[in-house]
Amino acid sequence: MMTLAQFLSDTALHTWIVGQAWLWPVLEITHFIGLTLLIGGLLVVDLRVLGVSASTPLLATYRLLPLVLLGFGLNLISGVFFSVGDPFRYAANIGFQAKMVFVLLAGANALYHHISITPLLIGLEEGARTPAVAKISAAVSLLAWSAVLLLGRLIPYVGTG
Repeated sequence: MMTLAQFLSDTALHTWIVGQAWLWPVLEITHFIGLTLLIGGLLVVDLRVLGVSASTPLLATYRLLPLVLLGFGLNLISGVFFSVGDPFRYAANIGFQAKMVFVLLAGANALYHHISITPLLIGLEEGARTPAVAKISAAVSLLAWSAVLLLGRLIPYVGTG
């Protein structure tokens, strides 16, 4: 991990990032906006899958997914810039490491949901019960992204573990 951190700290991108006084605050704002789009959209979709606001057509909430993907993209880009800008801090930070585990879990769950569950939901008749597997996936999504959010906020405070 430290070899990767050393490699990143030797790049021109790292030098540019640390040389821009305005960039870190812009990255923080971008990361926050991305998180808002990502978590906000997923809250609506996942809570609906879990049965909240059952009068709303389930697949109607899927219209929010482009915003969720935009939010994820903003977080991915700003997160890479954070990691390149301060690679030793992130490489040694237990909060960051745990956050990445939950990002991978959430991503694997999203891929599973897209491949296996969305076709089930598309085939549901109006008013039919949501399959248990879809509810489990929605709960995993909510829990994983909540962990990502909380662990991300802890990064400045948990140290290198």
